[in-house]
This record gives sequence, C-alpha cells and structure tokens, in this order.
Amino acid sequence: MAYDRQGRKKDFPVFDCDSHIFEPPDLWERYMARGEREFAKGHLYYDIDLGTAVVNGAVSYTDPRMNNHPAERWHPGLSKADSGSIPPWDPTWDEKVGRNAITRDPYARLKDMDAAGIDQVMVFPSMPMVGLLPLVHNAEAARISARAYNDWVDDYCSVSRKRLFPCAMLPVQKVEYAIDELRRIAKKGFKGAFVRPVLVNGLYPTFPEFDPLWREFEELDIALGMHTFIAPGLMRELAPRIEGSSDAGAAVQTSPIGLGTYSPGQFLPNVMKGMGTPINGNEVLSFMAEATTWTTAVLMTGWLEKFPRLRVAVLESNGGWLPLVLDKCESYLTLYRYLIETADPPVQIGNPREAFHRQCYIAFEGDEDQVFRMWDQYENIGLWSSDMPHHDAEDAWEALDNMEKWDVPLAAQKKLLGENARRLYQIEPELCVTEAPAEYEPTKLPRYLD
Repeated sequence: MAYDRQGRKKDFPVFDCDSHIFEPPDLWERYMARGEREFAKGHLYYDIDLGTAVVNGAVSYTDPRMNNHPAERWHPGLSKADSGSIPPWDPTWDEKVGRNAITRDPYARLKDMDAAGIDQVMVFPSMPMVGLLPLVHNAEAARISARAYNDWVDDYCSVSRKRLFPCAMLPVQKVEYAIDELRRIAKKGFKGAFVRPVLVNGLYPTFPEFDPLWREFEELDIALGMHTFIAPGLMRELAPRIEGSSDAGAAVQTSPIGLGTYSPGQFLPNVMKGMGTPINGNEVLSFMAEATTWTTAVLMTGWLEKFPRLRVAVLESNGGWLPLVLDKCESYLTLYRYLIETADPPVQIGNPREAFHRQCYIAFEGDEDQVFRMWDQYENIGLWSSDMPHHDAEDAWEALDNMEKWDVPLAAQKKLLGENARRLYQIEPELCVTEAPAEYEPTKLPRYLD
C-alpha cells in the first residue's frame, strides 16, 4: 500500500510512548570492551541479519528465507492486510514490505515520525534485550549487555534530543548491578528504565529482593516501565507432543530460550502447537498475560503502597483489559478484607482503582476501539503507542481517526496522545509535525546483509 496521509493536519504535539529499534549485531562489537565481548556473547548474542541467536550458551538458527522480520517491517502506509498477505519467500516481499531501516538509522526514524504524525518518542529495544536478556542466567553477562545497549541507544537518540528519548534496560539478575546501571543512566539524562514482568533466575519483579531497586527509582525520580514481550519457549510437559507435530522443527529452531517456563504467556502458543495449528499464537496473548499477571499481583498485595512515589507504565500489552482487572481486584479484596485486617504482620492494600490511577499508566494502540469507547476511564492514565516498526504498528493519524469516530473530546485526545506520556516521563512538549509530508518513501535495509 502506498503512503496516503498527504494533507492530514494536527495542531498539538503527539508523544509515542513505546516504539522500537532492533539491536544490530555490531552493538556487541562496538559497545563492549574487547575483554568482555566474547564472554558476554557466550551468554547473549543476536544477529538478525544471519538469523543466529545465543542464549545461555545455547545456539539457535532461523532460516533467513523464512524470516518475515515481524519486528522490523512496518512503515507508514503499510496495512496489516497487505503485510500479512505476502509470505517472506515471495520475490516481491522486499519491495512491498521489506525491513525498515529506522531500527538502526535515527535519521530514517525522524522521517518516518513525520510521516506518521509523531513529534516525540520513547525508544525501546526488541527481541535481544526485551525478550531474551531477562532470561540470561549470568549476572555479569547481563550487566555487560545492558550497559552496551544503553550506550548504543543513547547515541542513537543523540541526533535529536528534543524528539528521541532512550529508555534503559536494567540487568536485574543482580539487584546491585541494576541499581548501579540505573544511577549511571540517570546521570546521562535518561527519563525512564524498564523491566520485563517475568521470572529472572527464579525471582519475580514484585518479590522483596527487588525492593531496593524500586526505592532507587523513587530517589532518582525515574519512570519505571513494565514492558511485556512474546513468550515462545517450550514447556517440558508439552515438549514431547510439540516435537511430534508436523512443524516442530520451526518451533524448536526459533526458540533459543530452551525448555524453561519464564512467562505466563507461554501456555497458549504451546497448546496451539500441540494441536498442530500453523499459527503459534504467542503474540495474541503473551503480552496481555504478562501485563495482567503483574498488574493483578501489585494491586492485590499492596506493592504500590510500598513505593508511593513510584511512577509506573504498563507497556505493549494493549489497554482494553484494564477495567475488568481493576473490578476483579476490587471485588476479591472486598470479599477477603478480613484476611487483610487480621494479617500478622499488618499489610496495607489500598483500593485497586485509586492505586492504579495514582501511580500507573497504561499503553494502548491506535486500533483499540474499546479504549476510545471508554475514553473517560483512560483519560488521565492512557498512553498512545505506535509500536513501530513492529508489524502490528499504526500511525498517529489512525489513532486520531478512531478517536473522532468514538467522539473522544479534544481535551482527552491531547492527554491520550501526549500529555499523559510527557507527565510520566517529565518531558517538555515539542510540536514538530503539523502536516503530513506531501511525499514519503520508507528507507529499507537489504534482506540479506553480509
């Protein structure tokens, strides 16, 4: 599909709270000291160009002829229907879809932001750091990897400090390392850092072992992002059945994280694989499963009350599920209030809705009609995200169209499309895009890179 946003206009700044790069292979070469590089690469390495991944010493490969690059292929003008209709082995794939260079080229990103109606953006990583770094067992390797990524993304965003903002990755395998890195990136001017809400070496982020880290977030006044991701790993109980299915090779080949269970989002794709379906389903539920699990845990345990100055965003999980989770938490806290009131030692658990609205935000995407229909429940906590260049991304023009469709008031539109995100991250507004460009062509990476 050709770019068709010409003539679109807006008069207020849009902040994209969650957009992505894809970590290039030379991140390991250029941003790690020689004495640390090979050690770290033995625990975590990802070369998207060659389809090679290393996690905890286990090597896996993806056939480049079959890789549709879901984290790299969206650009303004590309619809989901068009993107999903062309298989990666089609000779026209590169021309009609292709790999978007914004994952590595910040100047290409600025051009795409203009085309998408985006003024400012918080930049997050993709598979290696969001998906796989939390699964690395060795804390020293995690520390080296997180530091290298944070330096790389800081340089990436340096081409436009008023438009591009880096979000840091933390090596939570060791709390002391995470605190050291948080302090380091705070001195560099980062506005936020994030953690994936999954088990890391057997510990969940809400466990008390992590309390010193969250207190440091409060002291440094840094926003915390709980960023979810897909969970494709096999589970031991289902592995024999999946290995016997017709497409088991693809499932095993592209799952470098091994047989361990790290995320609640792993169950559905493994059930579907066990049924022999051609789609594994990990993107459908994984994001929401991780987010709803974390949200329910913090609301039902008084975790937010322990850290009253903490600002938290729930990212890349969609937002339509939130009212139901808030209702259920409130209902069952009421039913079991006697357990809270008689607990020894005493525990403080506040009203879930009040606690979430006091300290938390939630990201939504431009096609979530349920969020726009219930706009009043999200007006002060909703954060619009493009998710570009992931294959399910949308631009700001689509979000504006859907808000108009559901009669979202202009004042609420401004909050949902930027004011809330800037309040979370404490960033000054910058209006750069008032009209879509007359011409736009995406900048693409070659399919195969030497």
